[in-house]
Amino acid sequence: MQRDRSVGHLLTRAFAALVLLIVGAGLAEMTTVLIQHRVVDQLSNHVQPLQLANAHLRGVLADGQRGVRGYLLTGDSAQLDTYHVARADYTVAVIELRRLATSEERQAVDGQVARADIWWTHAEVQRQAAPRSDAAIRYVAAGRPLFQDFLTANDQFDDRLQARADRLQERSASLSRFTMVTLAVVTLLAAALAATTAARTTRRITGPLGQLVAVLDRMRAGEHEARADPEDGPAEIRAVADAVNTQADESARVRHAEQRTARLRDEARRLGYRIRAHLAVDDAIREAIDGLAGTLDADHVLVRMAPAETEVPPAASLRDEHDGGPLTELAGCDLGWLRSGDVWYTDDPAPAGDARPPEIELRAGNPTGHGHVLTVAVSAGSDLIGALTLIRDNGPAWTPVDVRLAESVAADLGRGVHYARLYEQEQHLVARLQELDTVKTDLMSTVSHELRTPLTSIAGYLELLQDAEAGDLTDAQRRMLEVISRNTRRLRELIEDLLTLSRIESGGFRTSTRDVEVGAVVDGALAAISPVAAKASVGLYTEVQRPLGLQADPDQLDRVLMNLLTNAVKFTPPEGTVTVTARREEDEVVIAVADTGMGVPDAEQPGLFGRFFRATNAIHQAIPGTGLGLAIVAAIVENHGGSVGVRSAENVGTTVTVRLPVRTD
Repeated sequence: MQRDRSVGHLLTRAFAALVLLIVGAGLAEMTTVLIQHRVVDQLSNHVQPLQLANAHLRGVLADGQRGVRGYLLTGDSAQLDTYHVARADYTVAVIELRRLATSEERQAVDGQVARADIWWTHAEVQRQAAPRSDAAIRYVAAGRPLFQDFLTANDQFDDRLQARADRLQERSASLSRFTMVTLAVVTLLAAALAATTAARTTRRITGPLGQLVAVLDRMRAGEHEARADPEDGPAEIRAVADAVNTQADESARVRHAEQRTARLRDEARRLGYRIRAHLAVDDAIREAIDGLAGTLDADHVLVRMAPAETEVPPAASLRDEHDGGPLTELAGCDLGWLRSGDVWYTDDPAPAGDARPPEIELRAGNPTGHGHVLTVAVSAGSDLIGALTLIRDNGPAWTPVDVRLAESVAADLGRGVHYARLYEQEQHLVARLQELDTVKTDLMSTVSHELRTPLTSIAGYLELLQDAEAGDLTDAQRRMLEVISRNTRRLRELIEDLLTLSRIESGGFRTSTRDVEVGAVVDGALAAISPVAAKASVGLYTEVQRPLGLQADPDQLDRVLMNLLTNAVKFTPPEGTVTVTARREEDEVVIAVADTGMGVPDAEQPGLFGRFFRATNAIHQAIPGTGLGLAIVAAIVENHGGSVGVRSAENVGTTVTVRLPVRTD
């Protein structure tokens, strides 16, 4: 304690002396400032204004003399105006000069004013003389010594004022030098005192503090095991060292806890990934059980499924405790007390709501009474799937970190079970759909082939009848045969479309490309569709860039144009038009078929290239069609590496644009 008091006493004396020196320096400076303020006040408020007033009086008389002399010598009346102005200013200047003068200065002021008055009296007499006359010249000569007498008195008074100003400034300079010397002495004394204090405090205070700072720097640099010496230095420094050591110990404990928490979170995150990666419910549950046992040091891990969860085992555990083991009774306990999102653990200070197991489950989960039980709901959304129970027989109690990690794994388990179940259901559904699709494809192929044989026979006999090989036909019979022929063609086209779609879906649709002149393909398609267009009173127009080469399958390209032209003519009313354009744009050949037909409603355009698509306005107007043409067009164009688009407006028309890449290889 004596050592502590001596350090305090040293600091008190040192700082007291410093304070006294500072106060003394401040008083000296304040005195100097006050005296200098008085000097400046006299200079600025008395001496300098008096000098200015004296100079003003001299200037006024000089203006008066110049004006009256100029008038007498030149006769210029403007010079006389200067005299009158000066005469008027003289009274004001005298009043100001006398107002500023002190009693000591009044005699000198009155003396030069008296001489000025004498000159003004003579000047009034001069002013009455005729300009440029002999009298005027005599008056001017007589007034010169009077004015000179005034100037002498004015200069003497000005010299007196200047001498007084010089004395005041010298006094101020002397005070400044004194103050500087005083401050220098005080500064030297303060420096000496500070050096003495520093030397003594370095030995008693700075040394231990430096060691303490060094320890803190080592801690900040990552040397977490560094500690301060709690026995070095005064009591205050020892107390700080002890506090630093205590804080370091607490930081080490928190750091170790955070490292454990981070490790557990990382393991729980990886465990969650592994759980969700499984596509089978049993595998996801087993992954959760095995992972939690090692991550949270659980002696027993039990997963119980809710009664509504079928097609999965009702319980699974780490060591099959539910199958004749020590936790058989727990595996059979009812989960009615648990809801989605609930959690309960032994010694929980604030259990959530009514989340508390019944007594039978408490006894089954902790038969010895010394274990620690943690039960977390396994949920998928708001639906309870089951419960996850972890038990430590003799280990430490469950911490909030353990509980949060168990909740995280339980949530991942719920999602994993839900996704695995969805995947299993999806696999069953996909297998069923694939089976149905195979049956459908086989049916379409079989039916199409089976229909072609009788249809070919019908078409052959129909031609024989139309050629009259079976005898002459009446007009009514010919009309009937035309109807049969038209529907036969429609049926053949439908069968061909179905076969094409069947080959596309089965992967048997092949494209054999070669050099094609697009203009020739367009001409052929127009020639084929012209009779139908003429019968429907629809005009056909073309705008084809020639030559226009392309690597493509000519038969499939013709199929695309025929389908597009057939649709355009079919949905265009009489007197309408269908225009085919073909041109090259950079590395693409662009073919467009535009009509002025009924168009397609905006809401239905996204499904235009789907199988069996029919626009509602076409259905209402009973326009025949299968809805397969554009689907085949899209498949052929896509098979050529191109794209197809449509722009349509109801009751305005439709434009279908096909873009095919130009291959140079």
